[in-house]
Amino acid sequence: MIITIILFIISILLEGVLPNILRNITPFFVICVIILGSIYNNNQDKFYLSCFVFGIIYDLIYTNFIYLHGFIYLFLAWISFSLLNKKSGFIKIFLTYFLQMFIYVFILVLFTFFYGHYDFYKIIHILCDGIIVNIIYFLLVYLTYFVINCIFKNTNKKYSY
Repeated sequence: MIITIILFIISILLEGVLPNILRNITPFFVICVIILGSIYNNNQDKFYLSCFVFGIIYDLIYTNFIYLHGFIYLFLAWISFSLLNKKSGFIKIFLTYFLQMFIYVFILVLFTFFYGHYDFYKIIHILCDGIIVNIIYFLLVYLTYFVINCIFKNTNKKYSY
């Protein structure tokens, strides 16, 4: 759970910094942590609570809506737990990441429809602009979770001589 919290903090910070460095990039880094955290965390209730809290923190830092991302991240965590299990393969996890990116953008468009002009091409533009950066970040976080999980599994084995 500690690695998930650290990756939540890094992802939230990168989601604010990266669009200022690379123009026309929409990062979906927190969604990546939600998906992979749902696979590698054992306590579902604590994970839901951390998703909600980090959603509120995200809203306090970057938006004017206080609970919007809290509930969105909570909903995405529920979807992750529903679709994935502990033995999900990489392709299923990767496709879930793209599905949740689409769901996230769709929910944001629904809630912010009156604040901005959205059409189909703008939604596709949001999803496709930072696809390479999002894939690279997904792979890095996936490898981080995988390596840390392997290390903890090997250190928890009891050896008898």
